[in-house]
Amino acid sequence: MRKHERARQIIIYALYITSVCCLQVTFSHVFRLFGRTCDLMLVFVVLAGYLFGTKDGVVVGGIVGMFRDYFSGPVITGLDQKPVAVLGIGLLVFIYVGLLSSVLFRKRFRRKLSLGLLQVAIVTLFYCVLGHIVSWLYLSMSGNSVSYHSLNYIAFRSVLPQILVNLLAAVPILFLLRFLGPYKKGTRSGSSETYVMEEQSWQSV
Repeated sequence: MRKHERARQIIIYALYITSVCCLQVTFSHVFRLFGRTCDLMLVFVVLAGYLFGTKDGVVVGGIVGMFRDYFSGPVITGLDQKPVAVLGIGLLVFIYVGLLSSVLFRKRFRRKLSLGLLQVAIVTLFYCVLGHIVSWLYLSMSGNSVSYHSLNYIAFRSVLPQILVNLLAAVPILFLLRFLGPYKKGTRSGSSETYVMEEQSWQSV
């Protein structure tokens, strides 16, 4: 990659990451629908990994994860009953999100825009379900007698609305990355990652 292409990539990624994180933290009430706030950070990492491969997904995921920890890292109650911030969880989770997004569908599909939205839906589903499982386990092990949400609440008032609102946010981000992204023509030049597509028509969506 030439120096000017690398510089362009770094500058545009920096602008996107800064914008996404600031919007997520400062104007979260604006991006709220169906009772849920869209997770711009998660959507951005998923689409970066899906469109541009493993290296970009892991690096972008790590950077966004650090912002996540800084702005809204999880807080748990320590042995002395005082709240303690847990750093590094967002970093680790978002690195895996970027990695997963870069390898899902890679062997049988090209980088189709419609599949980018499907990718967002799948990763959001995993992310939400895992979050509920971790929360339930923590409450159970902490000895709190507070009952957890019902399955009906989790499915129809948490997971499904979060998927819908993330999909709505994914549409403009997907087109920005694809057509005004860090790489010219929306693809990485000289990438060693190749993608094979079968000839069946249903895979050319």
